[in-house]
Amino acid sequence: MPPRARFRTLAAETSIPISVDELIALARRYADQGMYDEAIHLYEMAEKLKPGSVAVRINLARTRDQKEKAEASRYEVVRHDVDSQRARDEIDASQYVGLAQYYMAKDQTSKAIELLEIAKLKTPNNYRPYEILGRLHYSQGEWDSAHEEIVKARKLNPFDRGLAEISGRVEFEKRNYERALEDFIDAFLLSTDQKGESTEPVRRMINTLKRIETIETKDLNARIKQRVEQLQNCTERLELRKDNLFKLESKKSLREIVDKISRDAETRDNLITMAADLRSLAVFQHIKDEHLIRLSKFARVEHLAEGGQVFKEDDRSMDFYVVRDGRIEIRKDTPFGPQILGSLTAGVIFGEMNFIDRTHRSSDAVAVVPSSCYTFSFSALDQLMDEDKQLAVGLHWAFWRSLTEKVRDANEQLKLFFQEDAKKGQGRKRAIEGKREIQQITVKSEDKVDLFKERGLSAGEMKLLATFSSEERIRDGSMVFREGESGDKLYIVLDGRVRISKFIPGVGEEALAVLDRGDFFGEMALIDDKVRSADAKAHDGDATVLSIDRATLNEILSMDPHASLQFLNLLCRMISRRLREINEKIVQWKYMSGGF
Repeated sequence: MPPRARFRTLAAETSIPISVDELIALARRYADQGMYDEAIHLYEMAEKLKPGSVAVRINLARTRDQKEKAEASRYEVVRHDVDSQRARDEIDASQYVGLAQYYMAKDQTSKAIELLEIAKLKTPNNYRPYEILGRLHYSQGEWDSAHEEIVKARKLNPFDRGLAEISGRVEFEKRNYERALEDFIDAFLLSTDQKGESTEPVRRMINTLKRIETIETKDLNARIKQRVEQLQNCTERLELRKDNLFKLESKKSLREIVDKISRDAETRDNLITMAADLRSLAVFQHIKDEHLIRLSKFARVEHLAEGGQVFKEDDRSMDFYVVRDGRIEIRKDTPFGPQILGSLTAGVIFGEMNFIDRTHRSSDAVAVVPSSCYTFSFSALDQLMDEDKQLAVGLHWAFWRSLTEKVRDANEQLKLFFQEDAKKGQGRKRAIEGKREIQQITVKSEDKVDLFKERGLSAGEMKLLATFSSEERIRDGSMVFREGESGDKLYIVLDGRVRISKFIPGVGEEALAVLDRGDFFGEMALIDDKVRSADAKAHDGDATVLSIDRATLNEILSMDPHASLQFLNLLCRMISRRLREINEKIVQWKYMSGGF
């Protein structure tokens, strides 16, 4: 075959002595060999040399059709290869994810991380590996790593309720409260049963953030409406972009995977050390090993220099802490300087009041010497306690013990204010004995059940308490118990009011609290076997109380963990409220006594 001619211009081409038949013959040979562009070029030249030739036009049209079919066939082969590769990648990724979850269940998280990272490389637009990896980091208290993965997962799948909830909890831990509120609202809107038990944790977190951000109900409703519109826009945008969902992105280097595996191994070592440290604390001796391991994942050590603050009054954080070493003072700032409410040493829990009642801090916590403490994250443990009721019961038992001791210490502080007056014999003296007019009565079971229902107790708790509680009528001003007496009962106000008070030398009786229907009192003596720390008497009329002795209380707390948790949570909230009230009185009395 003669060498292919080079064609520059029409003038140059027409000056070459070549026949139309030769061009057509050459063009056919190129077409037969699949060189369609060259063949078309020659046919176009032949058409210029022999305008109006039907044969040339037919051949040109046929060659163009052959080229189009060849390109379509080649595209189909390429698309089939791409689809096959994508299918293999998706199958591999699904298997990697499944195997990763198996390793996670066996607590072999390094292998799980490796497989999940490979799954991300295989299918970079599949949200599942990002979500599972984010949850894994979250379960280990690694908020930044969890945030990175969860954000990517939510971009790929903004319609998963569970993903929205975990995103909200991660944002909460990072103190991004505005973003956390948006995520929890999304989780609520994406729920199929918005009034059911499954959405209760989400509703609780929305209310918590509402208080933190001091948002009015009207503004919250506006935010919910805005999130509805955002989800609708996301739906429409997703429809428009669905053809691009599987667009391949650049792959990460394997070096990152190795780094993450190494970091996880280090995290595992730290977790074992943390669990061993927590086991040595007296406050957690009653918690089982498997629960302590889970608790350890959300604990971190915070080191403080002298004067360093753990938290400030009005802070919105709700973590609780345990002193690791050093000394932490709980202080209340006043116009006359700080008032010390408590001095805490190693092994003492603090900050638990905010964890329980979800309000702003009411005091400062300051290290008076170089110290360290264990910090336990609120949002992560809030979810963990929803999942593990036995762990929740164990923590609330620890909180009850801690709060009880703090109330006793606070009551003792009240004795210090007027000691000088007492030494001088000034002021009122305590009566040797107060009257006791207590009558055993019978109350209808349904009346007791109504009371417990008002306090949010479960059906099982209500039935048990109604069955095993005894009823007593206390005459106006009559003593239920006195400070210094041994105690073996707790009481619940059914009708009337009960005053909790303390005798202050040089001053007389000082009311600490006035309790109404449904309030508990006297429970402190049941947890630490110490004597009563205050007086209790009927206030402003007769009162009817239900009493529960120590044996019945132990039976209640050995019930189903869900029921026990409700009961303990109620007790902790009440004693937390009482401690806040006493602390406020300490500040007021210190001022009145001229102690500043």
